[in-house]
Amino acid sequence: MSAGAVKEPKGRGSRRNSLTDSEVAVIKAVVAARTHSNQEIAGLINRARGDAANDISTGRISNIKNGQIKKYVAIPAAGAAEVDKFMAKVAPLALGDDGPLSPARLTKMLPAKPGAAGSLAITETDQIECKKSVNFVMKTIAAFANNKGGYFVFGVENGSFNIVGLPDEKFEKYDLNKLNQNIRDQLGIGLEIQTTTHQIGGKKLGIVYVGQAHTKPVIFIHNTGDVAQGHIYYRYPGEDRLISPADLQRLIEQRMQQLSQTILSKHLANIMRFGVENAAVMNLATGEIDGKAGAFLIDEALLPQISFVKDGEFVEQSGAPTLKLIGEVAPIQATVMATKEALEGYPLTYTELFRWVQKTTGAKKSAIDAIIKAKKMKSNKAFSYYAFNNNAARLRYEDVGIVKKGTASNYNEAAVQFLVELLCSSVDV
Repeated sequence: MSAGAVKEPKGRGSRRNSLTDSEVAVIKAVVAARTHSNQEIAGLINRARGDAANDISTGRISNIKNGQIKKYVAIPAAGAAEVDKFMAKVAPLALGDDGPLSPARLTKMLPAKPGAAGSLAITETDQIECKKSVNFVMKTIAAFANNKGGYFVFGVENGSFNIVGLPDEKFEKYDLNKLNQNIRDQLGIGLEIQTTTHQIGGKKLGIVYVGQAHTKPVIFIHNTGDVAQGHIYYRYPGEDRLISPADLQRLIEQRMQQLSQTILSKHLANIMRFGVENAAVMNLATGEIDGKAGAFLIDEALLPQISFVKDGEFVEQSGAPTLKLIGEVAPIQATVMATKEALEGYPLTYTELFRWVQKTTGAKKSAIDAIIKAKKMKSNKAFSYYAFNNNAARLRYEDVGIVKKGTASNYNEAAVQFLVELLCSSVDV
């Protein structure tokens, strides 16, 4: 194997997370086109697979991009027809099996007003935005993505809903690559965009469908015009406005639930594959490994050396080796169980807490840290608990309130919600 080559993780062979030749070919073609980030490409592959237990990571995309997995090197990039077929497969059909832009659906969605064929019998809803000419508003795109998706209908006057139509070929010549680039520049993600034309009374309308985001909320990452960094827009009937606290809370809860279900389903799939009797769970904070037959501990002196596991699979860390634990096995008192029980209900490390809050609010680390310190969240069991490496440190803290400097804390979902509410209120969200 050449220098820098990476093997696929053992235990995740061709039966599950290993990529097929056609998937690798598509990945190579999309990487070469430079239209999607590694995260977006992994998301497309995972959506096509349709089972969270078979999800691949962004690290696998990097491995293919850099030629680090030997068996994939010789596979050629897919042709345009194969890529188009794949993209059509993963396009969301959020509004029915016939697709969001089917003629039948558009005819039903955009009916002519009885006795006035030159107007539409519609109103602007949480899914329809009418415009006389081709003019995309990024706030509306973000708002659609944060709700259930929606349509731009070009060639229809706003308010009166009179059909004016579009000039020949103007809509067809619009540069959608530029639109996709603007979306990634301002929102930091890629969205599903589909376009078509629709004829009513001999006049042509331009239809653009914006799919709902795979991961919500969608947040502006730059100050642009009347939009500030960190703003979250949501589509309400006839308008785009900053999301209400109730709707933001719902999106956060849905995302937490989605993440929990994805992680749980992957773990359950592995447990079923290995056998319950052969599976165990490792707590990276305490070093305890708990299985069906009992529990054992990894010496706390070794924990810093395996902390990379928290950041993802080793193949995602360029040049990071697989580790082998060696040494003598010695019996100890199982007092760590008290520490484990104390951490139940606090599943998030600080890094995980920061990622959730930063993704949701766009806030900087300094702002998040300032609230944690000002509100004394680390010492408030309603939000967090110290992740002690040994039971003696835990008992000392509970007896006299003294904790060793640098001791990490674990947090719960209430901490995420508390921080989000405070940070969002500072931008009038």
